[in-house]
Amino acid sequence: MKVPPGISIRRVLKESGEWKTRFSAFYSGCEVKNVAGLDHAYFAAYSGDEIAGHSVIYLEDGRWVMDGLRVKPEFRERGIAKALTEARIHYALSRGAREVWYTCEDGNLVTACCHVRFGFRMVCDNEKKCTPATAHWYRLRITPAVLKKFPGLRFPR
Repeated sequence: MKVPPGISIRRVLKESGEWKTRFSAFYSGCEVKNVAGLDHAYFAAYSGDEIAGHSVIYLEDGRWVMDGLRVKPEFRERGIAKALTEARIHYALSRGAREVWYTCEDGNLVTACCHVRFGFRMVCDNEKKCTPATAHWYRLRITPAVLKKFPGLRFPR
């Protein structure tokens, strides 16, 4: 994984009180799914001791879902979102994922473009009307070509 200079990507291993306070401050005014009780992993991008970006991936109903990707404005356009996305995909693959999912509004072109580079494709439920004003699910199917981007991982059984 290529990480921008001066940035480190770390999995949050201990969801301590201090981390929860920083997490809440980072996402103030944003809605982030409560993943307590779900198999999950948080990833943060740090510039020194400052959180520059944050994200989560969780397993719900047999599906690995990426959520909560945010990068502070002063750290954007440095590849941090890409590095956090790669860390989450790597985590899901290491746990045997065959697919990874996320959802976003169609108007969020920055996020959609970031994920399409990894091979995500929009999935529209045939029972629902999908319009440009709605949020859509995107799916990354794990294929041998995708695994080439993640050395050391094998195809899930």
